[in-house]
Amino acid sequence: LCAALLTSACVLPPPVVADYNGDSVKVVTIAFDSTEPTPEAAAEATRICKAGGKSRAEYASTRVNTNTAEATHLYLCL
Repeated sequence: LCAALLTSACVLPPPVVADYNGDSVKVVTIAFDSTEPTPEAAAEATRICKAGGKSRAEYASTRVNTNTAEATHLYLCL
């Protein structure tokens, strides 16, 4: 994702909603340094849950795909 140039800045892609069923939402992020959900992932989960009529998103778990360096964060819509 990041070029190995000293003059370029590394910008990670934004979180992506991978699944939503009204009761939970899965948000995918890049997991290079940490598997913890980012504030951006939590904000995206909250946005999706609120759009579905729920008041908040609560973090539940993370699954990491080491082949793709992606972390899928599960949030419950409450």
